[in-house]
Amino acid sequence: IEAAMESNDSQVILLGTLEAAYSLRALAFSLLLLIFVITILSSLLVLGTVTVSTELHRPMYAFMCNLILVDIIGCTASLPQQLGIFLTGDKRISRASCIAQMFWINVFAIVESLTLTAMIILTTVWVIAVAELLPLTILVMQLTLKEANRDMPGIFCDYIGFARLSINDTRVQETYSSVMMAVLFGLPLCLIAYTYVMILYEFKRTQLSDSKTKALHTFLTHVFLLAAFFIAVFITILVPRIVKDFQTVQARNIRCLSQIITFFVPIANITIYFFRTKELRKEATMCFKKVVTAVSGSSRH
Repeated sequence: IEAAMESNDSQVILLGTLEAAYSLRALAFSLLLLIFVITILSSLLVLGTVTVSTELHRPMYAFMCNLILVDIIGCTASLPQQLGIFLTGDKRISRASCIAQMFWINVFAIVESLTLTAMIILTTVWVIAVAELLPLTILVMQLTLKEANRDMPGIFCDYIGFARLSINDTRVQETYSSVMMAVLFGLPLCLIAYTYVMILYEFKRTQLSDSKTKALHTFLTHVFLLAAFFIAVFITILVPRIVKDFQTVQARNIRCLSQIITFFVPIANITIYFFRTKELRKEATMCFKKVVTAVSGSSRH
């Protein structure tokens, strides 16, 4: 039994968390729990609304549902684990769970990036994300962890943090990870920036008609979504590459806060779409009223 326990302990990694006074940790827990509940419930409401409302069976809403689905994956991959750490103080995570977590978090980030870049290839972006991440995941699985000092410098598992817990030479893994980030995030951002400059030039060059006003409204909605996502992603990517020494409490908290920002992406997507799409608000309100009426009617019986 002792040998089995020792074997299990040898596969354990310690996740990071916010190191602060109890009042701040309680505030962080309450905020993250609220974000998690609102994200899941509002995402399910929007998905249900689009599913049952035939008026919303259009490409734009298919694109939106793709974003919401991957948002649910990103939110559930890491946020419940961090909430558990706040409640119990147990920061342990198994090696297998850590690798699975980093895989799905990166699926979330890459699919979101590619979906925002190319709305017309919604199925292909999932294949691209998985195909790009599988080689890196296999490379990471081959690493041997240190016997001691297995504190992950962040609130969820990521490839750079995992590589720094290894005794192996990780230059191949880190190079592949950096190239992948540049191609899958930097290149889409450059293409988006170029496209948006051309769109703004066109709007400035011609007079606004009703159709162009609607197009501008859609354009601004997309800009808000892109800003929320890419700001969060680049902060999360750049902080561990710029700050390499996480021995101080301040450095660890900066790392944790930079990752917490990613939890705001799903709720930002829902909020932006809901408040900037009148048709969706109308259909969601009708669906919500029907559900409330059905529940209240069944409770009376």
